[in-house]
Amino acid sequence: MMAEPQGESHAEDHGAFHLPPPSIWPAVLALGIALLLTGLILNRLVLAVGVVLSLAATVLWVRDARREFSELPSKADT
Repeated sequence: MMAEPQGESHAEDHGAFHLPPPSIWPAVLALGIALLLTGLILNRLVLAVGVVLSLAATVLWVRDARREFSELPSKADT
């Protein structure tokens, strides 16, 4: 037996969902972590660059995410 199609689509029951725009910060954070871990083995200069890059990427990624989140419409607006 096959199920009978319903009159209304299941997608109509759900509101639109939000996908964040592309961001460079995850890749920069990955590079910073890679440099940090490499610096643990090689030398302190590479370690310091990795730490600074990782912290900066994290701060900037969170800043962008908070800015984007504040621009989303609230549930009361829908």
